[in-house]
Amino acid sequence: MTGAGCVPITFRLFDIPSIGFAALISTPFSTTDSKYTVAALTIDTSSKSMIGLAGSFKTCHPALISNTDIVVAKRVFFRKGQTMGRCRFAREDELEKTLDEVNCLYWGTSLLGMAYTFIDEMLKTGNVSQDVEVELPHLRLVRAALAIPDDPNNDLGANYLIEERISGKFIKYINNNSAIPAHSLEGREAVIGLFLCFVQHVQYHLTNNMVYLSDFQGSGNLLTDCQVLTGSAFVNNFGGGNCTSAFNSFRTTHICNKFCRVFGLQPFVE
Repeated sequence: MTGAGCVPITFRLFDIPSIGFAALISTPFSTTDSKYTVAALTIDTSSKSMIGLAGSFKTCHPALISNTDIVVAKRVFFRKGQTMGRCRFAREDELEKTLDEVNCLYWGTSLLGMAYTFIDEMLKTGNVSQDVEVELPHLRLVRAALAIPDDPNNDLGANYLIEERISGKFIKYINNNSAIPAHSLEGREAVIGLFLCFVQHVQYHLTNNMVYLSDFQGSGNLLTDCQVLTGSAFVNNFGGGNCTSAFNSFRTTHICNKFCRVFGLQPFVE
């Protein structure tokens, strides 16, 4: 990887673990008590090399770990008004905003695992039809890590969210402010969209109506950039994408589908 922006910098990499939901509640993600590895990270920060368009909160750049592992590096930004370009945060503020993104993946991995545990337990009962069972997508969130410059005085360093790189056609399954699949989905993509709506129902139900995931997107069996949605009591816990209005209307906007019915979830009654 070459170019003006491709300078290898030493980072501390904090892996984002996958843990059970019960443990998650009492174990917030923290760089204070977490182990880390030190590695050279080379990131192509040029605008021309960006992967896809900038999202609402992050830009995505090609990167290498120790010149061998191909990954992507995501960096947060903000805009001053609707017509202004992207602006970078001060280092300390950038870390705080990046930790919001890390927290969404940390919780997202656990909440997705919770849904699959529920599915596995229901499959053991033998009450799920084989026609639906064979349709079940086997999805996971990307492996990821928080990257913090090893030398805080290095002006070239920044804070990044490092993820395994996704290849193939990128699909948006459910928008952040919606509880229904994207209208453009067809074939297998449409099945995954319905399944992820069912996953939202499972998460909402099993957390006693406290939290679920949205903004599902990715390719193949990999998902990335999920958003944790909660009520207003936790509005500041998961960054600017925590759309509480969408969460508050979930019971009226969610439409139960065949996965909800086969796995015994009941429609909401207002």
